[in-house]
Amino acid sequence: MKGSRRLRPVARFARQQERDAARQLGDRLHHVEQQQKQLDNLLHYRDQYVANFQSAGQQGLSAVQLRDYQLFLSRLDGAILQQRKLLAESRRQCEQSQAEWRHRHGHSKMIDKVVETRKAAEHREQNAREQREQDDRPMTSNHQDSSDS
Repeated sequence: MKGSRRLRPVARFARQQERDAARQLGDRLHHVEQQQKQLDNLLHYRDQYVANFQSAGQQGLSAVQLRDYQLFLSRLDGAILQQRKLLAESRRQCEQSQAEWRHRHGHSKMIDKVVETRKAAEHREQNAREQREQDDRPMTSNHQDSSDS
């Protein structure tokens, strides 16, 4: 079996690993987008809540209402902080996936290059073999022609 044919399964495997890494990167990018949207929603909700709090404060709030607003705002700030941590972790995982994909992509391209180089060498060897066979044929027929005379 020719060397290039033996390398084909290796090349297919490398391409499959690259596709898997690309798929995972896509999933991670989507997850980052979702985490960012969630954070944006929380920040928007907080802004609305603070605006409502300020409006209600101008009309006068009881101590209980003030405590409830502050308690809820504190919980909302905690949720925002947690969401920021989740987003940072998602981005970190995305960066890792991107590095993995780059590695797999480079590996796949390297193997493809080896296969192509081997194919080209086999093609040159085949051409050289055919040329030698053609070169040998006329000499053989010329020797037979000379000996017949």
